Amino acid sequence: MPATTQLPGADISSASPSIPERREAIERLERLQQQYDLLKDRVARVEEGSEPEDGSSLTVLQMRLDALRQDLERQRRRASGQCCNCGGGCGG
Repeated sequence: MPATTQLPGADISSASPSIPERREAIERLERLQQQYDLLKDRVARVEEGSEPEDGSSLTVLQMRLDALRQDLERQRRRASGQCCNCGGGCGG
């Protein structure tokens, strides 16, 4: 499995939701991180030419990678009790 790249974000260990909610949030973050890492590796392989684009352009892959990165950052902020930058004082 590829090395995990930790994106900058809040430490979720400082959050204080109930244990089941916290466990679910951690599992969700781990899944997102895994998706991010796999896509990042794929983009790198496409950029270096060792993997064909198979119908998805490099630009589309990079846009998906950026969207995942932003989602990870948002989820980390929410998990630590901060606003996720939704503009609604973290109503969502």
